[in-house]
Amino acid sequence: MGLHGMTTARASFADGRSAGPAALGAAILAAAAPSTGNAGCSGGNSQTNVSLSWTGSSTLDADGKYLVDTYVALRSTSQAGTYSSVGAMTGQPPATSFTDIDPTGAATPQVFVGNQGTPAVHAVNTSTRVGRSITTGTVGTEPNDLAVTPDGTTVVAAEGASHQVQVISLSGDTVVRTVAIPAVGSTASRPDAVAITPDGLTAYIVDGANNLVYPITISSGVRGPAITVGGQGDPGAIAITPNGAKVYVANFSGHTVSDISTSSNTVTGTLTIGSGTTGKPIALAATPNSAHVYAADQGNGQIDDIATSTDTVAKTITVGSMVDGDISAGGDPNILAITPDGSRLYEANFTAGTVLDIATATDTVTRTITMPNGQLNNSPDPNALAMTPNGCQVFVDDYNNNQLDVISTADDTIVATPTIGQVGDPVGLSVTPDSAYVYCANFYDSSVSVVSTGTDAVVATLSSTQVGSNPYAVLATSSRYWYELEAGHAGWRSGPSTAVSATLGWNQGGWQ
Repeated sequence: MGLHGMTTARASFADGRSAGPAALGAAILAAAAPSTGNAGCSGGNSQTNVSLSWTGSSTLDADGKYLVDTYVALRSTSQAGTYSSVGAMTGQPPATSFTDIDPTGAATPQVFVGNQGTPAVHAVNTSTRVGRSITTGTVGTEPNDLAVTPDGTTVVAAEGASHQVQVISLSGDTVVRTVAIPAVGSTASRPDAVAITPDGLTAYIVDGANNLVYPITISSGVRGPAITVGGQGDPGAIAITPNGAKVYVANFSGHTVSDISTSSNTVTGTLTIGSGTTGKPIALAATPNSAHVYAADQGNGQIDDIATSTDTVAKTITVGSMVDGDISAGGDPNILAITPDGSRLYEANFTAGTVLDIATATDTVTRTITMPNGQLNNSPDPNALAMTPNGCQVFVDDYNNNQLDVISTADDTIVATPTIGQVGDPVGLSVTPDSAYVYCANFYDSSVSVVSTGTDAVVATLSSTQVGSNPYAVLATSSRYWYELEAGHAGWRSGPSTAVSATLGWNQGGWQ
């Protein structure tokens, strides 16, 4: 059935207001995106919405009324799939935006867990919480050695201990390609960081032992020529701008950040961090508009705002000490998190025991959040952040107290401190795309804690049978939805607009 209970008819109308409606064309949808703050999070923390907007028609009919009196938003779980209406906007004129509340229907997300010294990656179904082992090479000990393609169909594991990269298909949870990362002379490779381009075609792998980055075509497993960057720390940090144009690599011992052009796979800029010998970049995060990349400089206790258009440090922001006494040759690559609208940057200071809320418009600290001593009454050591896809909460791992501190982004208050197991350092932490659950790797307990964002409480603890021994890396796969728009008039509808997609739970420009 169509609008107003009539059978839907689609047509293009001839021009000429005296004859009735003018040309009725499909509106143009802007890029869909997760809603920031979930309408103030009034719908609850455990959901992610999608916002749509478009340019409306201003054409009037012969009676002086708006020709388009209805816009219908349609959703599908694939670009070429069946689209169904999720809402209609009516009026004179009808609204030109729509929020799809907590979309469903995508494939059930999985959580992939990488382990130290275990020749396997474990896949956990987030609905049944049943895990299964996928035989791969030995993963290694990094929390950021897993990445997922935006469509949520493929996971790439950079396996430092086995000197290779594994491409895992979610269809059957099988390894479909293995890519060897070669030694350089007598120095074996150490793939310890990976990021995937927004088009899902290319994975960039950091070989931290040889100061190299390799582009790998995911569909074929073809490894491109090595790209030389600066001296690496362990673990490494890499981020791709959401527009897919640039790859940034933090060179901890090289005191620089390298900018790699994805069009040429060459280094097009090298930015000095600190005074040249003092800078120790350990973490990177890009704003959603790709205009800025933030680099956490452990050596100087500051955040550098890199303007991507010029590859210059636009401003430095003084923060607390990020030095992690448990990691001698690096730090925590997952201590930066940016809200979905790009307006705020959260940063964790390991030694200082604080989390800062930084306004990206001015690069100023708007609030310093002091972490509590916690259940073990130890001084807090925040070493990992996870932002929920809806932007409502930030989960902070407190390494020294075996707990997660939950920050409400509405007012930066700590609303809960659920107890988890003994994590590693750094720690794997990931949120499901619907923002409903946080998964945290408990290295020393050989378990994974599942925390509900609705109650901020641990609702399940997955044992080593499900997640393997000594888990380090945790990665929740993403969910993608496609949207079209139809314009309507008195029961008639235009053809659909060009489809746009919204990917939930894919951390563009940041640690995944």
